[in-house]
Amino acid sequence: MENLAERITLWLEKARFMLAQGGIQAEDLEELAAAVHPNPKVVRQRLLYLHALTPNIRSKVIGMALHEPVPGSITEISPESEWPYNTVFEAILDGWLVVQFPPQARPFDDREIDILGYEFILQQLEVVDA
Repeated sequence: MENLAERITLWLEKARFMLAQGGIQAEDLEELAAAVHPNPKVVRQRLLYLHALTPNIRSKVIGMALHEPVPGSITEISPESEWPYNTVFEAILDGWLVVQFPPQARPFDDREIDILGYEFILQQLEVVDA
């Protein structure tokens, strides 16, 4: 497979020939653009909602929901006991970025338990073919 420099060199040789024959057309520039960017890429955002026992990033995860940037995907909060991350900190170490921290001070009544805990929202940006 040719590298970028080789593709551009070939295009320049072709362009010099075309200039000598009367000029370069718009289609020729599209050919150059395709040589420079052979596969257009798109950045998509993955969202991971982690629910922890406390607002500390090292607190135990008690729930999660992963939102994938795929048409028609359905996301539910997972009640599983096995998640890919035991803490928010583990997710950060794996490349996730925290985009929203839970409020640090939250009023609560001892008689009520917040089932979802403290919600952290994390993101990963991935590059995919367009």
